Amino acid sequence: MKTTETEKSVMQQLRDIRDKLSADIKDMTYKQLKEYLEKQKTLHPKTVWQKHDKVNSVRL
Repeated sequence: MKTTETEKSVMQQLRDIRDKLSADIKDMTYKQLKEYLEKQKTLHPKTVWQKHDKVNSVRL
């Protein structure tokens, strides 16, 4: 399989994102990390499989 420039570019972008996140959270405590992740913009809304608050939980 031949790799194109676009695929390399995407892979490089993903590596850059990974490196930035690693640098951002490197010395954070659990509480700081939790707050940091809550403030980040999500790419998708919460779904059923994600953990919800007790108030919003659905029992099956």
